[in-house]
Amino acid sequence: MNKTNKIVVVVVLALVVLFGVGQFFAGLAPINPSIVNQTTSTASQTPPATPATQIIAYVPPTPASSTPVKSGSCWTNSIAAPFRADAWRCTVGNSISDPCFEIPGSTSTLLCDINPTVPASTSTFVLKLTKALPASQVPPGLPPNNWAWLVQLGDGTLCTPFTGTLPITATGDAANYGCAPGPLGKDVLIFGGLNASTSAWTAEVGTIVESTSSMPTIGSSSTVPVSTVWQ
Repeated sequence: MNKTNKIVVVVVLALVVLFGVGQFFAGLAPINPSIVNQTTSTASQTPPATPATQIIAYVPPTPASSTPVKSGSCWTNSIAAPFRADAWRCTVGNSISDPCFEIPGSTSTLLCDINPTVPASTSTFVLKLTKALPASQVPPGLPPNNWAWLVQLGDGTLCTPFTGTLPITATGDAANYGCAPGPLGKDVLIFGGLNASTSAWTAEVGTIVESTSSMPTIGSSSTVPVSTVWQ
């Protein structure tokens, strides 16, 4: 092979190598930054799972020596906590307290107006019985799983059962719980029972709009999470 032919062969081989390298890199798909950003954005927008509702079987604590003591009596089981044999509906003078819980180890005192979210609540008092408690008449059978004598919504609002006449709207919607006033100063109510179909309970809350020409209606309502219940 003469010198000219050798040069031609070398050039051809060089072109073949360059062509193969080019084909290799051409086969690699380029990374599209917009796709990466879109995937990251989608993942970051996934809402977090709603925490499970905390269910607390309330046990009355031994009251502090500074807890006020009042005298009164109880005539029936609690309406707010109807499935507890140790919960009562009691009177002090003309005031009704419901529920009042028997204090473990005591047969003559109960704990009333309890707020377990504030252990040192000034509303709590010891009820010194002026007469013996009546026979307990708790409904037979297992209680429903969605009952509670105190409910804390996801935003911290506390709600307690109505123990008298339930507010009912023109459409027949009954409010079972009354809550602290909402941001507009209106009372917030829980309509119907608590939804305990999943571990994260929910409640249908809203307000009642009074009317002079007809029965009240629901002004607004929404489904909200329930963070804690006391049974």
